[in-house]
Parts: sequence; C-alpha cells; structure tokens
Amino acid sequence: MTTSGRHQGAGSRYGRRLAIGFVAYATLLVAGILMAQAIPDSPWRFVAMLLPVPALVIVVAAVWRYLRDADELQGRMLLESLEIGFAGGSLITLTWGLMQAVGAPAVSWTLVFPVYAACWLIGRAVAGWRFR
Repeated sequence: MTTSGRHQGAGSRYGRRLAIGFVAYATLLVAGILMAQAIPDSPWRFVAMLLPVPALVIVVAAVWRYLRDADELQGRMLLESLEIGFAGGSLITLTWGLMQAVGAPAVSWTLVFPVYAACWLIGRAVAGWRFR
C-alpha cells in the first residue's frame, strides 16, 4: 500500500475501530449495570461494573493507532479535536462538581465519558471547519 493509500485508509479504519469501541462500551455498560443490579450484595457486582473498561481500551487504541497512521493534517485535526473535547469535558464536569458541593443533584460518574465524548465530537466539528 502506498503512503497516500495508507493515510486515506487510516480514517476509515479509525472510524470502524472507534464505532466498535463506542458500541461495545454502551452495550457492556448496560449489561454491567443490569448484572450489578441483579446481584446488589455480591462482591461480583464490582466485576460486572468493570465490563465496559475493555471497550474503553479499544477506543484509546483506535485513537492511538489513527494518530500513528494519519498524515500530518489528519493528526493535527485529531489532536485539536481532543484538546477541545478535554477542555470542554473538564469545564462541564468540574463545574457540575462545584454545583454539587452546594446542593445540585449528584450525577453518576458513568456520565463523565459520554460528556467528554460529546465534547470531543464538537471538537471534531470545529477542527473540521477550521481545516476545510
């Protein structure tokens, strides 16, 4: 495969790997929650709640491989989208944590990843717009 072909295919491989990771995460999260609720007093509930972690490893590996396989522009766009996602996710989750300290309702930690993922998606749109 040529270098340009490698870079062109990097995006589609990345998309597939990322989709697999996200679908696996959502599926395993639901399965883990249901299993943990079915065995509330068992120590196995902790194992059940760890089910989605390998899916997050798939997401991290997909990003890592894409960054290695992507051309310079694709890599820069990915890093910028992650920067925006990290900043936005941190702003939202830390702000909510401050609000909880003064009485806002507690929110499950399982929502942190979707918040960061949504901010990352917004970051991807911003980076795509900037580098069009």
